[in-house]
Amino acid sequence: LEDATIFSSLQLFIKSFLMESFGRNFFELPLDKVLKSYKRRMDTSLGKDAVRTDHIQALHELGYLPLLIKALPEGTLVPIGVPYFTIMNTHKDFYWLTNYLETIMSASIWKGITSATTAFAYKWLLTQRAKETGASLDFVKFQGHDFSMRGMSGIDDACMSGSGHLTSIVGTDSVPAIDIAEQYYNADADRELVGCSVPASG
Repeated sequence: LEDATIFSSLQLFIKSFLMESFGRNFFELPLDKVLKSYKRRMDTSLGKDAVRTDHIQALHELGYLPLLIKALPEGTLVPIGVPYFTIMNTHKDFYWLTNYLETIMSASIWKGITSATTAFAYKWLLTQRAKETGASLDFVKFQGHDFSMRGMSGIDDACMSGSGHLTSIVGTDSVPAIDIAEQYYNADADRELVGCSVPASG
């Protein structure tokens, strides 16, 4: 446990950002609006005309992200030093795209990985203590309850953390994380226990 982490949250990132958000906020927008927004941000942050826009126009005209992502199965316990996934471009004209996405991917998935790893460690510890004391193992999946909704910096952050937590422990007060599990991981709360809590408010 000290030298490994639980891989989590890549599928959420791919579906919510690379597919939904990129489609809605890039490919589905008029080209002139995309270029104007991109140029303005580059001009104000890096200096006027420091970055060209022709590569952005070409990507918009291509109509999709030319990427190949290969990954370990989410939920895998991965030794530190082993990559969770690789990403490469599939079109020589868009060699730059992987570098553009590297920082975004890192910022987007680390929270889920951290929460999934923490939940896994708690589940392991709780299981060991239950065995030592003769307690029922049935309670372990409800212990280590998740309160991401009360500790994170917004709903998206809480959902990323909470959905990572659900990889090991179903006890949660981060109810929208159950929605994330259903929407992006094909979980079905009508047919299986994805996450649960108690009606604690009056």
